[in-house]
Formats: sequence, C-alpha cells, structure tokens
Amino acid sequence: MSATTIKSAIAAVEDKGIETDLELYEVVDKQPGESVYSLAKAMGWSNGKTYAAARRLERAGMVHIEKAERNGRYVLIIKPKTWEEYYTPEELAEIRQPEFMDEVEAIVKRAQQS
Repeated sequence: MSATTIKSAIAAVEDKGIETDLELYEVVDKQPGESVYSLAKAMGWSNGKTYAAARRLERAGMVHIEKAERNGRYVLIIKPKTWEEYYTPEELAEIRQPEFMDEVEAIVKRAQQS
C-alpha cells in the first residue's frame, strides 16, 4: 500500500468522523442533557460510536460530558456548551453594556447598505 493511499484513507475516516460529530452535535443541541444510550438509540447508532463522537466534541470544546445517576444507574449525560462559555469574562462584560448592541446594529446596517 502506498503512502498516498494510506493518507487518503485516513482523510476519508477523519471526514466521516467530522460528519458524525456534527450530526451528533445537532441532536445534543436540540436535546441537551440526554444520555449516551438515549442519543445512540435516537440516532440508530451504537453506544460506542455515539460515545466516541461525544468525546471528540468534548475535546473540541463543544460539549460537556457528565456522570449522573438515573434510576439507580450511572449514565453519561451530554450537554452543549452555553454561548457564554465561548467568551472571556472581559468579553462578556463588554457584550452586556447597553451601547454594545447599538454598535452591532450600526455594523449590520452598514453591511446591508453595501
């Protein structure tokens, strides 16, 4: 097997993984707090595939995976990050200033006019 063939095979697997991750993220975003098991069942995936995609999303900083007890059993719960978690405390303070939205509206108006 040539190096080019191996590289293209790896790229294909990575692309498929990205698609899987994004598909899972869309479901997690709509149904936050579901377990790996219930998400796997809803998507028609195995628990392993769902868990692997969730771990990649966690490493990418897009979700949190937490252990919780439900009906006497421990389950892994997946929740998307909140929008506030993507900003520093300084950025959040700036966003919360009343004049911030005025500035955003002015930028949007200028963009619409051009």
